[in-house]
Amino acid sequence: MKKFALGDVVNSDKGRRGVVRAAYRTKEGQQFYAVEKDGAMDHLEEDRLSPAPRVELAA
Repeated sequence: MKKFALGDVVNSDKGRRGVVRAAYRTKEGQQFYAVEKDGAMDHLEEDRLSPAPRVELAA
């Protein structure tokens, strides 16, 4: 089962924040995500990602 959905904002283990654009499994069954940051795509394992904290804006 996928931990993140398309469009989720995530942080990588290197501190980079990006948006999930694709989710897929390898032949070995490992879950990977394609994460976009500034127009570049990173392909990262699920355990290297964490949800980005949501920021609530004051009205």
